[in-house]
Amino acid sequence: MLSHELSPEQSRFLVRRGTTGWMVYDRERKGPALLKDHSLAEKLSKERAEQVRQGLVDGSINCWP
Repeated sequence: MLSHELSPEQSRFLVRRGTTGWMVYDRERKGPALLKDHSLAEKLSKERAEQVRQGLVDGSINCWP
């Protein structure tokens, strides 16, 4: 496994508390997930952040590479 690859049990995306509300953190970007509409997945309710994270993991929501 290369140093930039995540182990199978680690997801690229995780929900964490931001300075204002909750965010979906992208381990590859080392910051909030950048969605295809160019918005950042930050300043969300915890419930919405969980929904966005699940969508990113299952592919129903696209992120910017």
